[in-house]
Amino acid sequence: MADFTLVRPASDAVALELSGWCVNKKASVLSSGHMIANDLHASAATRSAVTAALAGSRCVLFFGHGKDAELLGSGGALVDAANIGSASGAIVVAIACLSSKVLGPNAVHAGVDGYLGFSERLVWVSRDPDGQFEPAVTAGIDELLSGNNLGDAEAAMERELNSVVQFYLNGAGKSSPNRALGWLSAFWDAQHVRLDGNAGATL
Repeated sequence: MADFTLVRPASDAVALELSGWCVNKKASVLSSGHMIANDLHASAATRSAVTAALAGSRCVLFFGHGKDAELLGSGGALVDAANIGSASGAIVVAIACLSSKVLGPNAVHAGVDGYLGFSERLVWVSRDPDGQFEPAVTAGIDELLSGNNLGDAEAAMERELNSVVQFYLNGAGKSSPNRALGWLSAFWDAQHVRLDGNAGATL
């Protein structure tokens, strides 16, 4: 079974909401028979702690803020080109804005097996009142936990985000006050799921 590292800085209201999504995945990781070797939350998510935790983990789950070439904590970059090589051989899933644009290719160049995330801003209806975005955005993690590969994980995220579009356009969410923002956000996110590296990688 695989060792997981969870990184969830919870450095502001948005990152705190994403940290909650990560907490909801912990039970799934454990019930699938995997181990959580590190859970770096809030002030525990320092650059030195994250760098150390990257080594030896089969899967790194990051929930928080990102830039093109960085995953961020409250004090700046937690993961960038200088330390992503510590995750050589690992699968990285980044539930964060933008990082697949530059950090994803850099990670694969540094030896990461596969990097799954978003190449543009990740947007959703704040606090997800209709219960649509969290399961869609994290669907790729569920796919990996089910024994499927990274290519399947990418496809699941795209499929589920497109299902959110249909929920708001034609389904039960068409009467929601969040309809316009909901379908536009899900449509945008679905277009910017990006996988770099080995699509056949599994846990």
